[in-house]
Amino acid sequence: MLRRPARQDGYSLVELMVAITVFALVFAAVSLGIGRALEISRGNRNRSAGAYLAARQLEEVRSKAFDQVALGRTTCVYSAPGPDCNVPSPYTVTQDVSWTSPGSTTTSCNVPSGGGAALAYKRVTVTVTWPDMGGVAPVASQTLLTPPSGTFDPNDGHVLVQVFDRNAAPLAGQTVSIAGPESDSQPTTSDGCVFFAYLDPGTYTVSLNTTGYVGRQGDQPATQTVAVTATQISTLQFDYDRAATLGIGLTTPSGSPAAVVPSPIALTVANSNLTVGTKSFPEASTGSGATRTVTPLFPYSSGYQVWAGDCADADPDGTPDLYPTTTRGAPLASSPGGTTSGTVNLGAVLATVRRTSVTGTRVTNTNVTASGIHAAMTGCTAGETLTATIRTDGSGRLRLALPYGTWTLRVTVPGSPTRTGTITPVAINPTTVPSVTVVVL
Repeated sequence: MLRRPARQDGYSLVELMVAITVFALVFAAVSLGIGRALEISRGNRNRSAGAYLAARQLEEVRSKAFDQVALGRTTCVYSAPGPDCNVPSPYTVTQDVSWTSPGSTTTSCNVPSGGGAALAYKRVTVTVTWPDMGGVAPVASQTLLTPPSGTFDPNDGHVLVQVFDRNAAPLAGQTVSIAGPESDSQPTTSDGCVFFAYLDPGTYTVSLNTTGYVGRQGDQPATQTVAVTATQISTLQFDYDRAATLGIGLTTPSGSPAAVVPSPIALTVANSNLTVGTKSFPEASTGSGATRTVTPLFPYSSGYQVWAGDCADADPDGTPDLYPTTTRGAPLASSPGGTTSGTVNLGAVLATVRRTSVTGTRVTNTNVTASGIHAAMTGCTAGETLTATIRTDGSGRLRLALPYGTWTLRVTVPGSPTRTGTITPVAINPTTVPSVTVVVL
């Protein structure tokens, strides 16, 4: 008689899926752990190799003569190793060499108190990097090179130059030139510094001339002079940044006939950081249209107030007796390398042109030359005259726009140079438009 086999139950589908899930989680955790361990091992191996390469590079530097160690940055790319950097793939060695002052620690900007020094050193920084570094820091090593006795004259002096942007942050990579009894050029370090060592005593000119950059006074190039004294470190500081630009529209009073803007009208900007508080730009540098371009300007965070004219009484804040209700207005922002738009107001003179007398025939629909002649002794350019060709309207009127100030108006009919009428000076301001009659003789 056949016997029925004993029952053998297997895993259900749910149990199988649970088992596979648990296995996958454990496998993933183990894989992550192995991957992390391999990554750490690879990072340690790369750092060890990088430390070896950095040490080897420093040894090569130390084996050279002091004056053969070139200042600046040398990058040794593993795909094209140079004679001074035989680096195997995939490592890249960067070597930075800069003068450093005696007593300094990690930066050439660190000058010991007192400034006196008989020696200066070269600081060599070697940095090794490699692809796919992740969070691993590059390997960096430094050494100081001391000039051998007798290499340089101990009676020479040194110059330390520091370069900052408008926010007082160090400005790296700017070429600083020095000229005098000796000449040299060096780029600023990451600390914004350049150290010119072992210079013959005398007077030197230090300059920066990067395209698009200006000094605090909008000067390009930015220059300073310095006296070099034996065994001493002389220091200079530059504030240097990308030039700011103002786009200024000239606004004339409304009314008929339309006001005509004469030429040449200068523009003036004001900022307390400027040497005398203001700086004027002639029309030749701003353009002669209704919109002017004022540049270069140092991008002070406080911005600039702007007005038309370069005479003392053109300043709306400068003559409260003439303009008791006017102000320069809010400053226009200035940003490094940027352009800010704004407007300035012009005043106007409304003139009626007549022949013979104040009741004579009006000179209508005729091209005339109208000139504003600024009153003397008001701090403006000597003999300043603003001129425009204007066509009188059907009522013999014309309107000439002028900067604030005290002016004499002259109108001349072409072909008759003797037909010129002049009025007494009048104050031009934004709230009233003087109306005068010019009699053409």
